[in-house]
Amino acid sequence: PMEGINFIQDLAVVMLVAGAVGWLCHRIGLSVIVGFLAAGMVIGPFTPPFSLVTDAGRIETLAQVGLVFLMFSIGMKLSLRKLRGLGLLLIATAVTALIVYNLSRLASPLLGFGRQEVVFFAAMIIVSSSAIIGKVLQETGLTHEKAGQMAMGITVLEDVVAVVSLALFNSVVLLGGMGYAKVGQTIGIMGAFVALAGVVGLIAVPWLLRKLNQSASEELQTLVVAGLMLGLALTAQRAGYSLAMGAFILGSIIAETPQRGQIDRVFEGARDMFSAVFFVSIGMQIDIRVLGDSWLLVLGAAALALGVRIFAGTMGMLITGVKLRDASRVGLMLTPIGEFSFIIAQLGVSSGL
Repeated sequence: PMEGINFIQDLAVVMLVAGAVGWLCHRIGLSVIVGFLAAGMVIGPFTPPFSLVTDAGRIETLAQVGLVFLMFSIGMKLSLRKLRGLGLLLIATAVTALIVYNLSRLASPLLGFGRQEVVFFAAMIIVSSSAIIGKVLQETGLTHEKAGQMAMGITVLEDVVAVVSLALFNSVVLLGGMGYAKVGQTIGIMGAFVALAGVVGLIAVPWLLRKLNQSASEELQTLVVAGLMLGLALTAQRAGYSLAMGAFILGSIIAETPQRGQIDRVFEGARDMFSAVFFVSIGMQIDIRVLGDSWLLVLGAAALALGVRIFAGTMGMLITGVKLRDASRVGLMLTPIGEFSFIIAQLGVSSGL
């Protein structure tokens, strides 16, 4: 019984701290996500005497719950109709990813990374954060400008790349190793799982939502969708992938239904709340004492990530015929990495790779 009470206590602390830090960041004009991460580092187990949450298991649970809601909301922003309308941004995203990956591999000896380590590092910086970029563009009023719209289009596509990378890495880690045969096997099995989940979901979920819309209250619809989200997340995890992948798939399925706007509105509060929980929980897993031993590596990796992402994003847009001014603005907007990068890093560390 005390374990349950302690979890509730930790959740209360995280939410109160997130609320206070979010308000402070809003007042000083700083992105709240930076504040959430910093707050997590302060109240986490590595910074006594300020440590308010110390149990690693409960911190991991908080992060997983926040991750499911965050990935579900990101998936709801991804529509197949929207993807078809992105056109040349598909090429720009592919070029950006290739440049980032290859430059990361070239620089890996300078950072002391091995073959497996550089794959994880490159995957971390290939994907930008749609959550952070969308919030920053909204706060700066750039959402409706051409460069802002192109940047958001690329982040949507990079979310797809991130989900595939995360599922692939998770499966490879479980299988043990990075051999080409295992990677090929993993891609095949993952493709079959996504296809099966997508087909069944596209048939069953819209039908179920229509029935609920006709005969059930909004409260019951919310409960059913939340149950489906958690159920598919667990199914993906049991199949050898990640909770994130299952929640993302359901979100992208619901994005194709007429009920998308209503569900997005209903889940808005829960999404904001548990997204904050996720970022604070990630902050609590960062041991700032390690920076003393690795500060040179951290600075080198940060400089590489910043330079490579700006250069790759700019080049990707230039190849599609965008003017230099707009291309460079898009490259700058695509700089932030975020939620997927933390998840991929966490997977690499926990697996010993």
